[in-house]
Amino acid sequence: MSTERKKLLKIPGQDKIRSFLMSYYMIGFAGFVINYTYDIFRQLISVSIVLSVVLMMLYHRNWSRRFMVVSLIIFVCGWGIEFIGTKTGFPFGAYSYTRLLVPLLGGVPLILGLNWFFLVYCTFVISSFIPSTNTVRSLAGALMMTAYDLLLEPFATHTGMWEWEAGTIPLSNYISWFVISFIFLRLMYINKPEKQNKPGIYVFVFQAGFFAALVLTWKIMSL
Repeated sequence: MSTERKKLLKIPGQDKIRSFLMSYYMIGFAGFVINYTYDIFRQLISVSIVLSVVLMMLYHRNWSRRFMVVSLIIFVCGWGIEFIGTKTGFPFGAYSYTRLLVPLLGGVPLILGLNWFFLVYCTFVISSFIPSTNTVRSLAGALMMTAYDLLLEPFATHTGMWEWEAGTIPLSNYISWFVISFIFLRLMYINKPEKQNKPGIYVFVFQAGFFAALVLTWKIMSL
């Protein structure tokens, strides 16, 4: 985005977003821990995903046709993989989505495609700082996304975003996450490394910390 557009939209500096996100996730943490507000914050999960992506993309600079095409491919394929997964159990395992995340298409939330793009983009930004080849960067990013999923899964099952048929999360889920993440990241690296978008780093780190803190708190509260 050009400097003129930033001035017109009055977009704050990237470092200021860090304070905003800290407050945002602290409020979210309280909302999920307090019984009276728990259901309200559950219903806002889809809105939160959209807001995170919008905030992050305000600071993206390389709006090339190539970037737009790759982003659309990741969105469509991300949703498509989830659709196949819920119908066949491949590649993640047998699971199904509830009606918490909206809107749904074929029983799968459309926002899942956006979430795949969101995570791939965040790890694309972070791994861009690794002084190595794009393949190594993609492997590192895939590891970050898999670690993120380790924190996301207990949050998602606790809030009822989706349900695993066996009641436990199979190892195939994490293996598939790593493989698919690597493919998407390698595709994203058709573009030049993105080192300019600090909010992409902040959102990923704070969100992962948010999931970890909540899951730990819920476990302590259940003792």
